Amino acid sequence: MTVMERLHPAVQYHIVNSLGWSRLRPLQEMALGPILDGKHCLLLAPTAGGKTEAAILPILSRMAVEDWSGLSVLYLCPIKALLNNLEARLSRLAGYIGRSAALWHGDIGAGDKRRAERDPPDILLTTPESLEGILLGRRRDHQRLLGRVQCVVIDELHAFAGDDRGWHVLALLERIRAISGIEMQRIGLSATVGDPQSLLDWLAGHCEGASELVSITAPPAEIDLSIDYVGSLENAATVISQLHRGEKRLVFCDSRSRVEDLAQGLRARDVDTFVSHAALSADTRRQAEQAFAERQNCVIVATSTLELGLDVGDLDRVIQIDAPASVASFLQRLGRTGRREGLRRNTLFLATTDNGLLESAALLHLLRSGYVEPVKPPPGPIHILVQQFLSSILQAGNQLKKGEFERILRRVPEFRRLIDESWPGITAHLESEAWTYTEASTISLGSRAEKRFSGKGLAELCVSFDSTGSFAVFLGDKHLGDVDPKSLEDDIKGPRIISLGGRPWKVAKIDWRRQRAFVEPSEERGKTRWFGNSRGVSARIAGAVRAVIVEPTLLDTLMTQRGRKHLAEVSEEMQWTLADCPIHVESDDWAWWTYAGTAANQSLMAKLESVGGKRRFSDGYSLTFRLQNDVTRKIGWEAIRELPLDVAKTPQSSFKFEELLPADIRTKFLATRFGRAS
Repeated sequence: MTVMERLHPAVQYHIVNSLGWSRLRPLQEMALGPILDGKHCLLLAPTAGGKTEAAILPILSRMAVEDWSGLSVLYLCPIKALLNNLEARLSRLAGYIGRSAALWHGDIGAGDKRRAERDPPDILLTTPESLEGILLGRRRDHQRLLGRVQCVVIDELHAFAGDDRGWHVLALLERIRAISGIEMQRIGLSATVGDPQSLLDWLAGHCEGASELVSITAPPAEIDLSIDYVGSLENAATVISQLHRGEKRLVFCDSRSRVEDLAQGLRARDVDTFVSHAALSADTRRQAEQAFAERQNCVIVATSTLELGLDVGDLDRVIQIDAPASVASFLQRLGRTGRREGLRRNTLFLATTDNGLLESAALLHLLRSGYVEPVKPPPGPIHILVQQFLSSILQAGNQLKKGEFERILRRVPEFRRLIDESWPGITAHLESEAWTYTEASTISLGSRAEKRFSGKGLAELCVSFDSTGSFAVFLGDKHLGDVDPKSLEDDIKGPRIISLGGRPWKVAKIDWRRQRAFVEPSEERGKTRWFGNSRGVSARIAGAVRAVIVEPTLLDTLMTQRGRKHLAEVSEEMQWTLADCPIHVESDDWAWWTYAGTAANQSLMAKLESVGGKRRFSDGYSLTFRLQNDVTRKIGWEAIRELPLDVAKTPQSSFKFEELLPADIRTKFLATRFGRAS
């Protein structure tokens, strides 16, 4: 019997007759056996490798053969837009065997959610935050809704595992297992990452049953890569408007503000332009993505939201403004092109700054060397454990049995380590500060927790990360998207013009109480800023930037003439930064060019401050500080690196729920996070 013949007959029939496939793609064929055998899997393939069907087809076969009933499959995605994009596809596949799929996230109405509760779908497409909301529903029958889950598929697993949302996902899966008593089959889908076996071990290494990595490598193919220096976003708009006319172009910018600025610049040059980023309303974004998919001579400008597998049709070109944060991110973007026969995968980098030029060259230098970042879950997620503890109390009807939470979460090795090290101190602190209340053998929320997490505050408990407040922007009764309130608070003369969806809008009215802004079209250029933590530079990217400065001809074959000329000039100007120790700049100011990455430089700056230094500036490449004594010179510059980290000297943290930790554990947690090398 072939692996294909192991599939349920209905699934086999529809692969050939409904999908019209004469054969499965390599990853899909390789995944059949392990998934049909019930193994936990990580399916690893380049973008457009057929990962969704590789997971779902054998799952549907198991569903039919083993007669799974009720909600039996959870399909988790990092963003709602990806869920929306997948829903029709998964509903169609499930329908082939008489099963159903449904969405459940923040944009889904209460009526649809009630229908899903009354008649659960076989496959539920959701986010971790919405899944947390399901568990916190006090009137919800968790056993009826989640008690039969047999399998979970986690799409874009690398996007979860690299930050605290990944720990949130692992905790949720343990809580669902405690409800059902079933060891769910775990299937992660990911684009190319370094050290994929570690990612699979993180996901399922502690679970019962075997695990298997299912990975394919794209055959060597010619790729068109080029780096140009244009010097500004306005110049980038001019170049894009003149290049590749008649083709469909996807342009990536790594901030919403730059997306808006570039889109306005392109429209001013009569380019058919669309916009996609997370601050746009779901309807606005969906209309733009659909219109773009149906046209040819056009451009869509996007943030990383279009990196994560959303279908916007066949593309001719990818253009990157400056550089993305990682090689892995770039590979996902590159994989958007070359899907049609006869087309090569391609990316044109347009550098608008010197740093953008250096980072683009550094990224391609790492790519040439075969380097792709491993996914490193952030260490010591003790604040996530506290969130999960409070959530579990609510899930239990505000009466959690003592020891129950620890029993459930201890299966995950990192959680077990943290519980063994810190849990008695944390629970005592929560009780003393009225976050929890213990009576006999049960734990309830204390008065402070009830005040903070009741009503609308309950939604805060569902989310493991901090998000800035936002104002909803309306044109009449149509929701266009959301802006940071600081964009509306600026003290300006004349009308306030913002940009949303790449179009300028005049703010006609602001309802501060309801956090709404009402706008009307404008002919003037608009400006919108979203405020939050800036993107850091990894140690590997920073080190590669140094290598490019040392030898600017490394990427000559990939540079335009203009790019080569400017890179040579930048390299010559920066030779002075290659010293191994701090350089006396002027008076008492010093500059230390470490090329060590953002996290390492933040840590080093804190150590300098602990011996009398005064912070001036730091980024991923250097730090500038004032030193009015000779303490550090007596100690020795290199010895400063070995000093213990004073958390009080680190930049203000933004880890959600950290304020619920006792002081000593919070200090240890922050030291772990700020001491983490990027």
